[in-house]
Amino acid sequence: MMFSMQVGAVRARLRVLALATLLIPSLGAAEEERWQLAMNNAQLRDIVEEMSVILGTTVILDPKVEGRVTVMSRQALDREGVRRLFYSVLDAHNFTVIDQGDRILITPVTEAKTRASQGDSKAVGDGQFVTEVIALGASTAADLAGLVRPLVSVNGYVGPSVSANALVVTDTASNVRRVGQVVRQLDSGVRNAHSLVTLRHGLAGEIASVLEASLGKSGADAGSLVIADNRANRLVVVGPESVRKRLVQLAQSLDVPATTKLDSARVIRLHHSDAKQLAEVLDALGQGFNTQDGNKNTKDSSSAKPVMVKADERQNALVIFADPSQLRTLENIVRELDQPRAQVLIHAAIVEITGDIVEALGVQWGLDTGNAKGLINFPGTGVPVLGGLNFNDKNPAPEGSFLRLGGGSFSALISALASNSRSNLLSTPSLLTLDNQEAEIIVGQNVPFKTGSYTTNSNGADNPFTTVERKDVGISLKIRPHINEGSLLRLEVEQEISDIAPSVSGVDSSDLITNKRALKSTILANDGEIIVIGGLIKDSVRSQESGVPGLRSIPYLGALFRWTKDTQTKSNLMVFLRPTILRSRQDIAEISEDRYKALRELSQPTDRQNNSLLLPNDPHQLFDHKPERSTP
Repeated sequence: MMFSMQVGAVRARLRVLALATLLIPSLGAAEEERWQLAMNNAQLRDIVEEMSVILGTTVILDPKVEGRVTVMSRQALDREGVRRLFYSVLDAHNFTVIDQGDRILITPVTEAKTRASQGDSKAVGDGQFVTEVIALGASTAADLAGLVRPLVSVNGYVGPSVSANALVVTDTASNVRRVGQVVRQLDSGVRNAHSLVTLRHGLAGEIASVLEASLGKSGADAGSLVIADNRANRLVVVGPESVRKRLVQLAQSLDVPATTKLDSARVIRLHHSDAKQLAEVLDALGQGFNTQDGNKNTKDSSSAKPVMVKADERQNALVIFADPSQLRTLENIVRELDQPRAQVLIHAAIVEITGDIVEALGVQWGLDTGNAKGLINFPGTGVPVLGGLNFNDKNPAPEGSFLRLGGGSFSALISALASNSRSNLLSTPSLLTLDNQEAEIIVGQNVPFKTGSYTTNSNGADNPFTTVERKDVGISLKIRPHINEGSLLRLEVEQEISDIAPSVSGVDSSDLITNKRALKSTILANDGEIIVIGGLIKDSVRSQESGVPGLRSIPYLGALFRWTKDTQTKSNLMVFLRPTILRSRQDIAEISEDRYKALRELSQPTDRQNNSLLLPNDPHQLFDHKPERSTP
């Protein structure tokens, strides 16, 4: 309900702002419509619906397109500004727009290259995926495809057409234009020919930045270009022959072994990853490097340094000692692995409903006159037929109704009991954890269980000794979430519910019996989806009948010589989960604020209370030395 009201407010605000702008008179020509966007945590699909109305075009959504978006524009935008802002929002959430003429298709960026439209990259937006065929002149398509492949994005594609001597490029429009410019420079003839420089010691990306800094902005250097091919660790130098010759000589002079004192060791402080875990990964890679160097029968392999990686857990840093070329490779691996991970908030709801129905009815007899004595007594009632109904604090009355007839020589006791009890138990534990990180919450008691006892005899005195073991009894939830592509999660769940059973007659009171319900499962769930992961429905019926043989079977009169008790127990246990992905600090702050507000409402005073432990409005005041009290 709250979300639908929020989306409605967004739509209403967009329309009101557009209408208000139309009503403002202009000094010159009539101004076009303008919109000021204000969307807070709105559904992406609802935003797409509004954008379709504003842009005046049909929008087709891929089924995988979903999520929440927050967009704020402080200035009113025209229709083109709204379109650019909308495309930027989609790009930030790993979605792209494919122009299909009279309509546009919104799809995940990972699938864009299979659906990209064919057209002029200059006529579409920068973030739209397009496919363009670039015809070549004197150059060979296979050679140029290998040179420009590093310029294509991860989700793009470039391939040669040998028969047509052309390149097929699929990427965003801006990147296709950039690749096309490089291809035309490489294929422009003798003036802008290219040279290849294979590096032995330095890295292509670092040396390329130095060469580009040496190029001038005018003259022959203006049309020159240096491209780094990181895959083969080589440079592509494009430009006139004189400029290429100078850049090639400069690259060769820079391609020298690095100084050992400066480039053999690195200290890398991590921002997001755990140093100990990452050190194990790099240590395994280092052993592979050492094995490869040991298999080389060259002079350089004998002087190669072994790779060593150590973790400084106090500063969450890595200390790496390796050969300079291997060291740079390990640095790139660390940079790729040290990325922020999303967090997952797990809400669990454990619902248990139980009910008992008990019905009991019986008649007891007692005779004590002369030499005749007899007794019909049923211990299940808890009241003897003789001795009267004298109850006190030490001898409390049992449940039910009782009627005693007769005197000292003859007495009869009629007992009846009917009870119906129901109980509902709702537990809602929740916990927050990182992606691929196990988390556990336990709410209960630490109960001692007797494991053994013995007595020692020392100097005639007995010293009893008892050993106990403490175990957790209550609600335990253990979850390890794994975020897959999009908003799908794989959850490894272990759930356990235990409690202490009521004492049973005939069992030592020091022996505790616990009821335990546990499940262990691996499930798939979408972000924010509520799913049931387990349940147990139990229905038990127990009938007990006591009576005098023969007499209890007499029709009608047999009821005076028997006692019956029927017990029916029903229980229903269900466990529900709702995982929520938190990708930013704003998501965590909003969740924390909502939960704090709900907790603060519980602390509101009732009508009969004059004062209350009301929580402050601002949760930061909980951590101040002198929190300020606020009125509700």
